[in-house]
Amino acid sequence: MPVTTSTTLTNQFQNYFSKELLSIVQQETILDQFAMKAPIPKNNGNKAITMFRFGAPSIAGVQTIGTEGAAISSSNYRALALNKLEKGLAQYGQVIGLTDILRATDLFNSLQQATKTSGLDMALWVDSVIRNVLVGSNLNASGSSIGSGIESTISNDDAVNVSANANPTGVKVYGNPATLTTQTFSALNSATTAADATMTASAVLDSMTRLKRNRAPMINGGYVLATDPRVARDLMRDSDWLNASNYGNKGQPFYKGEVGSIYGCRVVQQTNSFVSTGSGTAGDEFVYQATAAGGGLAVSKDIIASFFLGNEAFGIPALTGDDPLSPKIVITDTPDKSDPLNQLVTVGVKLYFAALRLAAGNTAATNTNNPVWYLVHRTKTATTL
Repeated sequence: MPVTTSTTLTNQFQNYFSKELLSIVQQETILDQFAMKAPIPKNNGNKAITMFRFGAPSIAGVQTIGTEGAAISSSNYRALALNKLEKGLAQYGQVIGLTDILRATDLFNSLQQATKTSGLDMALWVDSVIRNVLVGSNLNASGSSIGSGIESTISNDDAVNVSANANPTGVKVYGNPATLTTQTFSALNSATTAADATMTASAVLDSMTRLKRNRAPMINGGYVLATDPRVARDLMRDSDWLNASNYGNKGQPFYKGEVGSIYGCRVVQQTNSFVSTGSGTAGDEFVYQATAAGGGLAVSKDIIASFFLGNEAFGIPALTGDDPLSPKIVITDTPDKSDPLNQLVTVGVKLYFAALRLAAGNTAATNTNNPVWYLVHRTKTATTL
């Protein structure tokens, strides 16, 4: 005889909607915490971020006083030099529109989520601007296209020197400098052994040594490596690795994203890494790959840019406090001539921003008066993730 089952009476069943939202995927954006921040005062005639640095110490002006009591001639006085570093600010913005019907019927608070999403999107944009400026890839485009391009001199724009023989202070490092004999992007692409192509303890020590030779000031008593989780994974397998949970912070708070240290260099993870696809063309190292080739040591796999940072490596406007140019969330929920029936609520975010490389201002050949206080260290990774 017929049996009535749940399959028979399907129309009475409805899906259960849980109001417990799943976590959204967030990028680990960490670079802004290492910037030198400058406030942009209101009504002060500023449309650029400007910073100054006096010249480096020198013995060139020290004179021998041959006769007791004789004055040093004014022609031999030591002259002070003041370098001015500046970069024009650009305004960025994004708007999310919500209809009145959506707001009246939605199961979730779409206005609240739009506000949260706007803040996360702008934080990711800021991190991307800083990352690209440090790498040297131009940031001229908006939206999903981050842009790419290079210039021939170290200057106050988005370019890092890429001339083959004009990098005396070591802006760029490839692979393990102790074993990769040819320090080029192409050579790193061709390197297929972990000893040559990955980040190792000796490579960290070499990059720290370069920063010290460049007289880069330390951040809270040490240098910082901002890197991809895959590169951090390679370092974690080294016997010299020390987990952050196993060392004292000497009265200093842990950095956002800090996972450990090696030879005293504190390592922080960033998921918004600059990844290029390996090739034999030097300019390809400045082309960001949204869908990269994957990890591993084979030719044409991911090449990841990591940053060794000293203090005052780069500057940004102050992003918090009462600064009138700080990020702003703007919610418009009143009728006007363009929306007389108040059918639309908009959630917008705007920002007036630029990232300034504080090693800029001179060509690489004359960069001794403005030391390079960070390094871009490109490597592959031993993991195939």
